[in-house]
Formats: sequence, C-alpha cells, structure tokens
Amino acid sequence: MTTKRRSTMKNNLLNTIGFYISRTQAKMQYHFLQKLKPYGVTPEQWVLYASLSEEEGISLTELAKVSLRDKPYTTRLVDKLEEKGLILRIKSNDDKRSSSIFLTRDGAKLKEKIIPIIAELNQWSLVAMSEEEIGLLKFLLNKMYDHIK
Repeated sequence: MTTKRRSTMKNNLLNTIGFYISRTQAKMQYHFLQKLKPYGVTPEQWVLYASLSEEEGISLTELAKVSLRDKPYTTRLVDKLEEKGLILRIKSNDDKRSSSIFLTRDGAKLKEKIIPIIAELNQWSLVAMSEEEIGLLKFLLNKMYDHIK
C-alpha cells in the first residue's frame, strides 16, 4: 500500500462520525472520572447510580436495560456498589432468583453530593454551544441512535 493511500485511508477513518463521537466521549469520560475519583465512584458505576436515582426498587435485569449494559457487567457493578454500602439488594418474596435494588442512606447522601458536580461538568462541556446547537446535537444523536439500535 502506498504512503498516499495509507494517508487517505487514515484521514477517512478519522473523519467518521463514530470517531468524533468516540473522541468526545473519551474526553468527557476522562473529566468525569477526575470529578468522581474523590468519591470512589467510577463513571460506569455512576450510570447505575443515576438510573437508581430515577427509579429505585428495579430488578437487575431492568437496571441493565435502562443503563444500556449487559446483565453480567451490571451484576459486577452492582456487587461493587453493594460492597461500598451504597446500594442494597432485597430478595423478592415471589421469586427468590430476583431482587430489587435500592440506594442506601449513604448512597442517597453521596448522590446528593455528586449531582451538582455532574451538572457543573455537563454545563462546562456545553459552554461552547448555543441552546439551539445543544438541542440540534441531542436531536441528531437520538435520531442516529434510533436508526442503529
């Protein structure tokens, strides 16, 4: 393969929507991790945490679904959060294989500390865009998501 062809192929790969989304997500993840590090919560755990903040008492299967994770990975994240005393699993009386997941008191307190930090980080990441651009970005990303799901 010639140098010119490799260069053109490389430029084409770096000019894909997937690359732009991945690059942006990686930078946001890095900043997110830095903000969450003092609280001992990873961005992956925060996704579950945030999902539970919206609806407590859901099953592991439902939590995996709303957080867009597979069930084995979700189980490992839930195990870590449970070890930290931030969430609690309560076995179902009807189905012993199923349990409902709740935030503990410590989990709820930590959530209240983290939410303003997340809001500030989100605000900071969007400061270079107008409200119209933010709305358009959300619309286009949702349109793309709906198409590829």
